[in-house]
Amino acid sequence: MAFKVSDIIIYPIKSLSGISLPKVEVTSIGLENDRKWMLIDENGQFMSQREYPQLATFKTTLSEGHLIVSHQNAQIQFKLDTHTEEVKKVSVWNSQLKTHLVSNEVSEWFSNHLNAKVDLVLMTEISKRYKRLFVPPFKTYVSLADGYPILILGTASMDHLNEKMDDPLNIDRFRANIIVETDTPHEEDDWSTFSIGSADLKVIKPCARCIVTTINQSTAALGKEPLKTLSTYRKKNNKIFFGANVVVLNEGSFGVGDLVSTGNKD
Repeated sequence: MAFKVSDIIIYPIKSLSGISLPKVEVTSIGLENDRKWMLIDENGQFMSQREYPQLATFKTTLSEGHLIVSHQNAQIQFKLDTHTEEVKKVSVWNSQLKTHLVSNEVSEWFSNHLNAKVDLVLMTEISKRYKRLFVPPFKTYVSLADGYPILILGTASMDHLNEKMDDPLNIDRFRANIIVETDTPHEEDDWSTFSIGSADLKVIKPCARCIVTTINQSTAALGKEPLKTLSTYRKKNNKIFFGANVVVLNEGSFGVGDLVSTGNKD
């Protein structure tokens, strides 16, 4: 059975806004330029919307080899390969790895807008991070994302949720990378290996969701939904699942409108 890609979103800086793309390269650690940068505190700990919901209001765009970040009426930009020689040891959950500081100017800009001492770091050739899996391929390299290289979400899953909601939510609450047109809610949970364009991917498991889904990605306002509604039908072992975690089997590329070819279910 074939499905169609309806949107591709990358989040260059972890926990900041996403960018919709018409096409994308797929690397071993996920979609190109997805979660490649990250804000850290003075202890090298990653910063996210869990503690800093206002990060949602920092908008990012890509233009001619530059990453542009906008907040309120201010803006800063830098080349994608910009970094100093300063090495920063950072933590992402249970992972510890080395990164490079982007620049003192960029860090100061973010610090001023967040009223906290922060640094922006970049994954470079010194940055190695991998995750062990309980199923083949048993190991995956990963970017600065929370745990897996890619998150996929079917449109039928979102439609089914919004049918249960008094006020429908935007799909951006779930910060997925690949949105696929589907017919049955949560059928993406049951996919095993699948291909899009020249890339081969694999669903590892449904994605456990956190409080970030309750943050309005336009205003940074915090609420109770969608976790309140999802808990009535998507809760298992005290976790709430929505969308699916995906790893890369073979690098490649694909675009919006490409067909998704799924393999046999596990």
